[in-house]
Amino acid sequence: MIAQWLFALVVLAFVVRGLYTQWSKVRDGLASLDIRWTPVLLASVIVLAVYALLIQAWRRMLAEWDTKLTYGTAARIWFGAGLGKYIPGYVWSLTAMGVMARERGASPVAAAGSSLVINILTIGSGAALALLCGTGLIPNPVVAGLVMIGIVAAAASAPYLLPVLGKVASRVTGRVIEVPQISPSVVWLLLAWTAVAWVGYGVAYQLFAIGLLGSSADHYRVVHAPLLFIAVYTASYIAGLIAPTPAGLGVREAWLYEGFKQLHMMSASDAVIVAFASRLWLTVLEVVPGLVALAIHQLSHRTRSA
Repeated sequence: MIAQWLFALVVLAFVVRGLYTQWSKVRDGLASLDIRWTPVLLASVIVLAVYALLIQAWRRMLAEWDTKLTYGTAARIWFGAGLGKYIPGYVWSLTAMGVMARERGASPVAAAGSSLVINILTIGSGAALALLCGTGLIPNPVVAGLVMIGIVAAAASAPYLLPVLGKVASRVTGRVIEVPQISPSVVWLLLAWTAVAWVGYGVAYQLFAIGLLGSSADHYRVVHAPLLFIAVYTASYIAGLIAPTPAGLGVREAWLYEGFKQLHMMSASDAVIVAFASRLWLTVLEVVPGLVALAIHQLSHRTRSA
């Protein structure tokens, strides 16, 4: 855990160093912000809708472990356990999910295992989508075609790779989780659902950037580059997921900043503003529902125990 905190501090040091070099422009950009709240609110609604889809995906995967939860119970566990990502370490979210599921009479192994498999599928569909949306950036049509073929092949073989990936993830997390025999149709369905979730995240992120930057967004590729937003956001989020820092802190922002700058989607100062403001925005959308879910969960647990 100490090593993970040190890694997070090193990453943040590089991010702060980049922020310092752009500070005068960032300060001017902050002073001239003309926020449009309608796109920001719409972006927030889309993110919450994505959460709803991912909760249903988790419930569908739980069924493969012969475990059923009502949607409301699953939502409370999903949001509450999600707070564990803000603690260094890979196991806290899974541990919290297992404990909360056991308190609701569900198998903690099924809860943690199904969540782990959903995370694997989410990373896989996200990586494929980032490559797919970024194929326009590949000038060589042969390479772009090979990327497309690789994406299709990976999706087709996903049901047969899951047991192997599950063992690898179990070693990383330190939890022994047996992945049951999952129907290929279920795997492909959940890959499609998680891909839709990534598209929703990318669209929401574009709307957030448009709302935050206001009129200055019209001068860059913020308005007219939805595929690039999906590719950059998805790649940055996956980098944050696999990084040993709390909730990908620093890593996600660094990827966003570099992606926006290298693809000329916005100025360097605006890229800094969007990257850090979006961290605050998404943290609120994750933490507030999580705290509410924990409060409801604890209240219902005490009521049953009384």
